Amino acid sequence: MKRFYGLPVLLLIFLVPLVLQAQNYVGSDACMSCHGSADVTQAGYNIYEEYMKTGHPFKLNPVSGAPPVYPTNTSPGVPEPPHGMTWDSLSYVIGGFGWKARFVKKNGYIFTANDSAQYNLWGSGETQWVPYHKGEAKAYNYNCFKCHTTGPEPTGSWNEITPDLGTFAEPGIRCEGCHGPASDHMASATTHPPIQADSLRYHRCGDCHSRGSKTNMIPAKGGFIRHHEQYNEMQASKHNTMGLTCATCHNTHVALRYPDAAGTDNNGNPLSGIKLECENCHPNKQITFQDGSPHAAECTDCHMPNASKSALGAQLGNGWKGDVATHLWKIDTRAVGRDSMFTPDGKYVRLDDNGYGAVTLDFVCLPCHQDKTVEWAAGFALDIHTNGLVGIPESPIEIPVDFALLQNYPNPFNPTTTIEFHLPRTTRVKLAVYNTVGQEIAVLANGVLAPGKHRVTFYANDLPSGIYFYRLEAEKQIFSRKMVLMR
Repeated sequence: MKRFYGLPVLLLIFLVPLVLQAQNYVGSDACMSCHGSADVTQAGYNIYEEYMKTGHPFKLNPVSGAPPVYPTNTSPGVPEPPHGMTWDSLSYVIGGFGWKARFVKKNGYIFTANDSAQYNLWGSGETQWVPYHKGEAKAYNYNCFKCHTTGPEPTGSWNEITPDLGTFAEPGIRCEGCHGPASDHMASATTHPPIQADSLRYHRCGDCHSRGSKTNMIPAKGGFIRHHEQYNEMQASKHNTMGLTCATCHNTHVALRYPDAAGTDNNGNPLSGIKLECENCHPNKQITFQDGSPHAAECTDCHMPNASKSALGAQLGNGWKGDVATHLWKIDTRAVGRDSMFTPDGKYVRLDDNGYGAVTLDFVCLPCHQDKTVEWAAGFALDIHTNGLVGIPESPIEIPVDFALLQNYPNPFNPTTTIEFHLPRTTRVKLAVYNTVGQEIAVLANGVLAPGKHRVTFYANDLPSGIYFYRLEAEKQIFSRKMVLMR
């Protein structure tokens, strides 16, 4: 019989609102007055400054006649408003930092009128503008913004035109969005904000990073785990039963989605959104080839593949890839496809008798080895950390001698072009497109790829004419070329 975890959290759900109502929200500027300076000494870095480079503060972004501006080295943002709208006709952009953006009109309703209601930030392989509940009346109310804002309340209305939408203290998840209202803390620094300990490190995360219930029931849709349900996944893993929390591995004050945005500590050491690596608890798990040489894959490439979908999910050869890393960690090493990963109706991840979920090999192996099968992958997967990659011959392919990034073709192009690059061995690569001011426009490849000649198609449907650059990063080498989009 399957076990369902998380029921004790119900007590927290009833108690936390009572604590929060006793205090008032003071605003993130008040937090900055101390935590933007004093924490440089206390924590070793400027917590407020670093937190403002993460995605949480940008869950909801005010629009004042112009698109939202995101921190340096993070999101390229949204190039234009939805078709038929202007920035002056919008109040907020929902998101736009990590995966997608939606738009809230002046009357308090989400824009749904046509096929350009949602903008997907990483649209390589398909158009970036897509519909969202086309033609439906979608009010931006408490049920929508309770995980986009700080201090959400179901009563009143944030909008002057439409009543009963609910209110919030600040747009975006600011300091008090996680720590709770800080009026008592402001009055006395020795009085801590109300949400602390595991309530802060774990269960507060689950208030938004779960769907339906705070249990190990993991919602799914369309052959992918539904987006940002990491708390449900954690509940369906051994990490939960071992007492790990979100904060065990994550430093939520430091940029994770865009690690290049993170600063340094007082000693000049680079900061990281990950404070505990897999190797700290699981040493000596490096996968090797038959000759003993190490495989380039990191633990998270295989144990946290993109099996969840926020905006984009695609079939890559015989593999499947979403745009959010799963937090299941367990791999189903059998020769079965993704259908066996989910319940027969496709609405939930299938759980074993211990209440654990697992990700199938077409999410783990086949996004890189796209011409292979789950039967082929299963021949490696079981005991791979002990046996290494031996016993299954590769089909003969032409292996390049050196890394290379070729000129795109056609060039100039409109609106698609092909980019080819060569890898002499299995390695981690990133192929991205940039505009002339250095903003990252699209990521075409990001992960571990097998040796060989790789080709990807760049779709520039929503970009203006001009010069663009594409750059390949592999093993500390960088290759760059110029291309021209000509409408």
